[in-house]
Amino acid sequence: MSYPPPTQYGSAALDVGINFAPSAHWDDEWYRSSHLGLVPGLKGRSDTRQVACVSQPDPYTAIFHGSVLFADLSMVWFSVQYPFSGTSDPNDTSTVRREARYLPRPSPMDRAALVEAHEMYGETIASFAESFVETGEYCARGECWDLAAKAIESLEQYDYVPPPIPSTVRTHGHLIYEGKAMGKGTQVGRWRGGDDRVRRGDIIEWRSVRIVITNGRAWSMKSMGNPDHTAVIVADTMPSIQVSDGQFLKPADLGTLEVVDQSVSTGIKPKRDKCELSGLEEGEMWIYRPVSMQAYIGCDLQAQCPEGINALRV
Repeated sequence: MSYPPPTQYGSAALDVGINFAPSAHWDDEWYRSSHLGLVPGLKGRSDTRQVACVSQPDPYTAIFHGSVLFADLSMVWFSVQYPFSGTSDPNDTSTVRREARYLPRPSPMDRAALVEAHEMYGETIASFAESFVETGEYCARGECWDLAAKAIESLEQYDYVPPPIPSTVRTHGHLIYEGKAMGKGTQVGRWRGGDDRVRRGDIIEWRSVRIVITNGRAWSMKSMGNPDHTAVIVADTMPSIQVSDGQFLKPADLGTLEVVDQSVSTGIKPKRDKCELSGLEEGEMWIYRPVSMQAYIGCDLQAQCPEGINALRV
């Protein structure tokens, strides 16, 4: 699968954290800018959500703190303590102290946890998307991604539910399924987590997809993704075979997905659609279950690692 981006050390968080090891060489005092875009290992990356702050524990010392959530849902915290004024050698560990801690990619949830997440968020997310079909107006900018991301953001108004994982690039929570097609009749895929079905309020990502449906001599073709396209699933779908975490499952085994999507760039206002996955001949797909960030990752995104988090040290 082409997403999330490949890693060198098993998670995006460790790929960045390794740059804070004592043996890692830094070319300059990048930390004085307090700019996350200059953090070693983060330059040029767009698959993140980030937060940072600078503290000054005494008149002579400053500490740059930062944290990053990646599209693979790993998370890293890092800090650099350095002299507040003047210049210093960024590789002199006696004057510039660096540290990084990280959480690897989270393990899949069991059925009870995933069903609970659906019951907590699913109906609100699906109803949010359907409301734009009823009004005929675009959600936010009208981009396909907005429909899912804004649905998740809408949950912030309810203080009685824990905040879900925010949409991070093309990731919208716990991965439920990933699959792809490499030509007619050639499909592969994998189920993830302990639930037994796709549920209303799940979110699907398509990448460069072509679905061809034939009915006798008649046929129709549907293309989605330039290269990416997002939709909100609005009906439960039970796979045709019993599933378990890690099990091989072709997209066709999911049957037909009912979704709501939009695309201002192609002039498509919010609409209902059905996607018959038996006809998937090209492209990739991912299905996500919005879940609590606290329940799945262990904490919210904040610049300093919270107490009690069992983060690994680099």
